[in-house]
Amino acid sequence: MRPSRLFELSLISIVMAIYLYAAFSEAHNFVEWFIRDDAYFYFKVAQNISEGHGSTLDRINLANGYHPLWMLVCIPIFSLARFDLILPLRIMVVLSGLISAGTGVLLFRLVKRTLSTPAAVLAAAYWVFDYSIHYNVTMFGLETGITALTMTALLLAISKTPSLRGANGVSEEAIPAQGRGLLPREERPPRKDGIAIIALLAVAMTFSRLDTIFLALLAGAWILLRGTAMRTRLFLDVAIIVCAAFVSVAMRAGLPQYFEYARSAVLFAALGLAIQIPIFYFAGLYSSRPLIANRQSLIANPHLRFFTASILGSALVASLMIGLLTSGTLSGLPRSALIVYAGFVLVGTRVARMVTRASPEEVPLNWKNIFREGIQYYGILGGAVGTYMLFNKWMFGTFMPVSGQVKAWWGSLQGTTYGNPIASLAGFLGLERAEGQNAWGPVVNLFHDFADALGVNIWIALGILFAIVTLILFSHPQRSKRAAISMGLPLLFTASIAQLFYYTGQGYAGAKDWYWVSQMILFALLAALLFDLLTRPLRNSPSPIFGRGVRGEGIRGEGGIIWLITSILVLLYLSIFVTVIVRRMPYETQRAGQPYLDAASFLEANTEEGSLIGMTGGGNVAYFIQGRNIVNMDGLINSHEYFLALRAGRADEYLASIGLDYIFSNPDILQNAPYNGQFDEWSLKVSEFGKKDLLKYNP
Repeated sequence: MRPSRLFELSLISIVMAIYLYAAFSEAHNFVEWFIRDDAYFYFKVAQNISEGHGSTLDRINLANGYHPLWMLVCIPIFSLARFDLILPLRIMVVLSGLISAGTGVLLFRLVKRTLSTPAAVLAAAYWVFDYSIHYNVTMFGLETGITALTMTALLLAISKTPSLRGANGVSEEAIPAQGRGLLPREERPPRKDGIAIIALLAVAMTFSRLDTIFLALLAGAWILLRGTAMRTRLFLDVAIIVCAAFVSVAMRAGLPQYFEYARSAVLFAALGLAIQIPIFYFAGLYSSRPLIANRQSLIANPHLRFFTASILGSALVASLMIGLLTSGTLSGLPRSALIVYAGFVLVGTRVARMVTRASPEEVPLNWKNIFREGIQYYGILGGAVGTYMLFNKWMFGTFMPVSGQVKAWWGSLQGTTYGNPIASLAGFLGLERAEGQNAWGPVVNLFHDFADALGVNIWIALGILFAIVTLILFSHPQRSKRAAISMGLPLLFTASIAQLFYYTGQGYAGAKDWYWVSQMILFALLAALLFDLLTRPLRNSPSPIFGRGVRGEGIRGEGGIIWLITSILVLLYLSIFVTVIVRRMPYETQRAGQPYLDAASFLEANTEEGSLIGMTGGGNVAYFIQGRNIVNMDGLINSHEYFLALRAGRADEYLASIGLDYIFSNPDILQNAPYNGQFDEWSLKVSEFGKKDLLKYNP
C-alpha cells in the first residue's frame, strides 16, 4: 500500500475511533456537546419536516432561516427523533467525525501536490485534532463542517485542473485527441466535464453556507484565468481595493460613527472595482505591455504607467462619489476618505506587483475558452442559486433566508440585545478576540498572545509577525508562489476579505466565530507552507530514529529530523484532543433518570399540554420539550411575516393572532431592542426559572 494511502486510512481510523467513543457515551453528555441553539434550530426543523409538518420550528410558521445543504443532511437523521431524542445526536457525532476526517484527507492531498509530505501530514492532523478547529467547525452540529469539506474539495478540484496551454506552450486545440493522454498531467487539457464538476462543487459549497457565494463567484474567475499572468495580480488588486474603500471610510469617520456611512462605503467599494480594475487592465498592468499605448507614448515606462493608472482610477472614483453626494443620492461620506483611499490603492497595488514579479503563470489570455467555460461555470452556479431563491420566494415569501435579514436589521439599530456596533478598527478588520469580531480564526489569539508577550499593541505585533512571515516566504520565492497558486491562497484571501466586509462593513449583528471557514482553511494552508519552507534545510539531515531519510512514494529525500518534528507535533495535537474528548464525554451513569434539559422540564410542569410558548431563542428547549411547541421570538427561525411585524413594532399582535399562550424569557431582553417592550401589555408573570420569567400571554 502506498504511504500516502496508508496515512489517509490511519487518519480516518483514528478520528473515527475518537468520535465513536464520544457517540456511545452517556446520554446527558450530548446536551453539553451540542451547546449552540442554532444547531437545535436545524434539528427540530428537520424533525418536523420528516414528520410531515413542513419547514417549521413551531409547526405554525414556515421558516427558512438555515443553510439548505445541511438541512437536507439532517432530515433523515432526525426522523429518528420520534423514537429517541438522543439517537440522532449520537449519529450526528459520528457524521461530524466522518466529515472532519474527510476534510483532513482532502487537505492532505491539496498540500501534498506542491509541498512536502510532512507539511501535508501536519496540515491534516492540525485540522482534525486541533481543539479550536473542533470547537468552531465540528462540535456544534452546525453546517460549518460540511462547508469546510466542500470548500476543500473545491480547492482540490481547482488545483487539479490544468491550464489550457501547458508549459510547452501547446494549446488545447493543437493537441490531437489521441495524444492528449500521453502528456504530463500538468500539460493535459482539462476534461470536458471538468468545469461542470467544479461548478457543482461550488454549488454544494454555497448551499452549505450561503455566505460562501463570494468564494464561489471568485472561484469562477480563478479557474477561467488559470495559468495567466494576470490572475494573481487581479485577485490581490480586488482585495486591496475593497479594503481601501471600507478602511478609509472607517478611519476617517471613526467607529462606530462609520455605520452612518455604511451604505456609502459599500457603493464606494463597488465603484472602485468597476473603475480601477478596467483601467489597470487597459493600461497593461496585468501584462508585459500596455494595450492602448505604443512604445513611444508617455506611459510606455512601466512605473509611470502604473502611477498614472492608479491616480486616474482613484480620481474617477472620487469624482463619481462626490457627484453622488452632491446630488443627494448618498447620505454622506467623509471627503478625506477619498484621499486615504487613493493612497491605499497606490501603495497596496504597487506592493502587489512587487510580490508577484516573475510569476510562474505565463499563459496568455484565451478569450474564446474564457467565454465558453464562463458560460458553463456561471450558468450552473447562477441557475442553482436562482432556482433556490425562486423556491424561497414561492414557499416562504422572501428570496433569501430570513435569519440574515433579521441580523442585518439588528445591525441597523446600532445596539441591541444581540450585540453593539463595532467600536474599534481591530474589530472592524476581524482582529478582536470577541465573538463575531474574530474573523481570522485561531490565528487572532496568536496575534494577541504575541502582543501581550512583547508588551506592545496588536498593530505592532501584527507588523512584526507579517515581516517574519514575509521573510520566510521570500526565502524560497518561486516555491512559495507556486504553492500559493496551487493551493488557491490568493483566491481564499480575496474571498475572505469580501466576506469580512459583508458582515463588518454593513454592521451585521450577531456574527459568530464559526462563520469564518475560509479564513481557517487559509491559515491552515499558509502554516503548512511556512512549515515546509522552514524545514527545507533539514531535508537531508539524519535523525536517531529515521536515519538519513524515509524512502517511499512521495517522501523520498525528506530528512528524518523533519519527520521527527512532524511526529512530535501530530502526537501532541492528538494527545491533547483525546484528553479533552474523554473528559467531555464520560461514560458514568450518575445522571441516569434526570431530565436532559431543566428548562424544558420546568415548562412541562408549569404549562398545559399543547401550549404554544414564545422564547427569544429556544432551539434546545424546542427539541427536548414534550407536548408543547416553541415559537422563536427573535425571528431567526420564524416566518418572514413575523419578521416584518417585529420590525414594524407589531410582533405582539402577530403572536396573539397565532394563539401564543406563554412567553419564557429574561425580562431585560424584552425591554431592549429589538423588542422594546412590545409584549408588556399582553403579559402577566406567573412563575420564574433562574433569570427567566414565565409570562401568561394575552390573559
